[in-house]
Amino acid sequence: MDKSFTFFQNLIREQFEGSFASSYDKIDEWTSMQSLIVVSTIDEHFDVLISHIDLKSINSLEDLHQKVLLMLKN
Repeated sequence: MDKSFTFFQNLIREQFEGSFASSYDKIDEWTSMQSLIVVSTIDEHFDVLISHIDLKSINSLEDLHQKVLLMLKN
């Protein structure tokens, strides 16, 4: 499994087609639907469940990627 940030970023970007595309990298601007899509995608590809509390405390895709990597180690 590719754990690079580039892979992660592209994976998230793919989920944000159409009206979601412009804010895929601005976590604080995500709608609840966008958040659910991202949580589901991360679970599907990395087998990691991000809680809504964790997601609210994360400000960037880089931080989200680091959180996923940390959770993979546990």
